[in-house]
Amino acid sequence: MKVLKSAERSGKKLLISLIKFFIKQDNYSTSEIDSTEVTRIIIVHLDRKVGNLILSTPLFEATKIVFPNAIIDIVIASPVKVLIESNPFITNIYEFNHTGFIRNPFKLFSLLSTVRKNNYQVAIESSNPSGTSFLNGFVTYLTKAKYRIGFIGDGGELFTNIHIIPDKNDHYFVSKQKLVTPFSNINSEIKPKIFADKNEVNKLKQELDIRYRLIPNQKIIGLWVGARDRKKWDIENFYSIYNKLKIETGYFPILLFGIEENNLFQTTDKIKYNSISFNDLKKLKNFISCCDIFISGDTGPLHYAYALDVTTIGIFLQDNYSTYGYNTKGKNFLIKPGKTEVMIEEVVRICKSFVTEYE
Repeated sequence: MKVLKSAERSGKKLLISLIKFFIKQDNYSTSEIDSTEVTRIIIVHLDRKVGNLILSTPLFEATKIVFPNAIIDIVIASPVKVLIESNPFITNIYEFNHTGFIRNPFKLFSLLSTVRKNNYQVAIESSNPSGTSFLNGFVTYLTKAKYRIGFIGDGGELFTNIHIIPDKNDHYFVSKQKLVTPFSNINSEIKPKIFADKNEVNKLKQELDIRYRLIPNQKIIGLWVGARDRKKWDIENFYSIYNKLKIETGYFPILLFGIEENNLFQTTDKIKYNSISFNDLKKLKNFISCCDIFISGDTGPLHYAYALDVTTIGIFLQDNYSTYGYNTKGKNFLIKPGKTEVMIEEVVRICKSFVTEYE
């Protein structure tokens, strides 16, 4: 894995060095843009990770506040498009289908042609603050916008002409807002927001009540068992939390699985453990909205729950919780890396504090 990453970085540096000969460099300062005169903005976000998109949603709201007279459109990766279809700060959504464009490049040319015809004054390159995506940067450049805002470093300045220096101490969602906050004096700590249909959520709550024969006002605790690589906690630990909550509280725990956890879902004892598998982001969004507490590792659904204003308990196995975790008194809780037994007990203790409060 390290060898592949190293080769990827080396290849990216070489490609950027070659492209420098063909791209015209023109730099501007933030003072050269009058935010009240900007009427068309395009955001380019081709990252396919659910969590990274959710953590970028404050950028959409901040952009509308900073540029109040602008229509804000977005070019977004197909897999996460559903997450922003009801976002009130975005007007037009252009779907970027990575695999589809590889099969048929003419569709990509058609998309870029449509975007360029809109004559955007400002393009925002919405890559990860820790490193610019080459594709994301290149598409931003091809929008033909006069002002192209993006993070400096890792080659990002090649495709943009207004450069923002990211602060490594910032939470991810705060960093993303700082792509536009230099143009005004707004607070740069707008929280992530995802919007669910209230009627769909209420309908699902009724279905869950009937399906699981929940007693009146019984609280649902969702336990998301998935995560990637070193962020993944052993499922036995979630079993342990589930059993303690079922025995020691009046809550109704449910184990939740994604596509990547299909094998775990198949081997889970469905009689002993209430379990649901999801392969649809919209259905997952509605289900999380029904939860009173959502327990998860450092993965997309944790950010999903936070953006839906659900009480969260985030379990972190690495020291990146200051960048990706949430710690709001009485609402969002962090479980930091430590002994497994201690982490399990802390999750249960937090859940019990809510049982006492509700009772």
